[in-house]
Amino acid sequence: MNAQTAQQAIRVNQIAKEIYRQIRASFDNINVIWSWGIEEQRAMMYNKMPSLALKVNGYMHKGWVIISLHEGKDLYYIHLLDKLMNEIQVIEDVFCEDLEILDSLIETGEMNEQEYKDKVNTTFINL
Repeated sequence: MNAQTAQQAIRVNQIAKEIYRQIRASFDNINVIWSWGIEEQRAMMYNKMPSLALKVNGYMHKGWVIISLHEGKDLYYIHLLDKLMNEIQVIEDVFCEDLEILDSLIETGEMNEQEYKDKVNTTFINL
């Protein structure tokens, strides 16, 4: 690995950590993020953008969620990929203060709080 590649890897890792910090700051309760069933996380370049990739196992989405920083716009792109890494949805131009959209994409969908609680209770009863 040459010096330029090493510097880029460090930079991508720092940006991925900042993305995670901003996601964490978007939720008052860490249980929201835990509910996504994160199995793996990676710092990576995706579509030429520094990104944080999360392999999730949520109610609404199972597969990969890649949050990429578009540095020119200073906005995020959220990519939903299936387990085979096929892109199924992209949400562009997401402000850092709007990262709570991740919970509806991964876990709750259009359910209100009571519907979500009922679904969780039903799931655990059926186990």
